[in-house]
Amino acid sequence: MEIINKYVIKKGDMVVQPFDTKERKYGGTRVLKYKQPTEELKERAHKIIERSCRFYGSSYHFKKEDTIRITGIISKSPILFTPLFPTYFFPTHSDRKDENTWINIHYVQSIKSLKDRKSKVTFVDNQFITIEISGHSMRHQYLNAIYYYYMMDREARITTFDPDAPIDYTKPQLNIYEALAKYSLFEHK
Repeated sequence: MEIINKYVIKKGDMVVQPFDTKERKYGGTRVLKYKQPTEELKERAHKIIERSCRFYGSSYHFKKEDTIRITGIISKSPILFTPLFPTYFFPTHSDRKDENTWINIHYVQSIKSLKDRKSKVTFVDNQFITIEISGHSMRHQYLNAIYYYYMMDREARITTFDPDAPIDYTKPQLNIYEALAKYSLFEHK
């Protein structure tokens, strides 16, 4: 695998997971990608998350505050990088923990509890990861992210004055008003 630097989350990224390098514990990051080879990065996972937030228009702190404001989820808050493609990620641990892994809800196929407070997450392309977090906690984090996704979608439909029709990002021509409606939810009030 090629090791690269200065990575930004993009379409098709399923997992941002720290791993040990010879220089330091959790010093590198693996990015599992949908139906593509895994990429290994020479930087910590949280740095990639922070850079990706800035790339998509806001700091990590403000993305986290937006989640709290919209959902009330104050512990291990999921974040949305951009509403233009599926980038709702949830953390497995506190963002202050180096072992924290970020998982994109749109690619999760199943979560299975394992022995010794571990869980296995299988993705829609049959890749999987095993994480040192109980299945119960993993499902809780996953459901928090689904709730955030639901609240964003609901608010965007209300804002576009058509609560019965979800925004369709797969259309050949994206309605910029619909996309801006989701971004408007981040406006600090």
